[in-house]
Amino acid sequence: MQDLVDIASITERLMKTLGEIEAMLGDERTDEERRQADYIDLLRRKATGEISGNVTAHFFA
Repeated sequence: MQDLVDIASITERLMKTLGEIEAMLGDERTDEERRQADYIDLLRRKATGEISGNVTAHFFA
């Protein structure tokens, strides 16, 4: 006799595992993405005149 497979349980376990993998991978990218967003925000502020001077110097300050 074949064992019945609980699809809902397997799906839930897979989703949990995928979530954990995405969280691990996301942690590595989060810092980089945040730095890029900060730099783009500085460029936007430079373009609108909110800040002046060297954007790269502001970014690394």
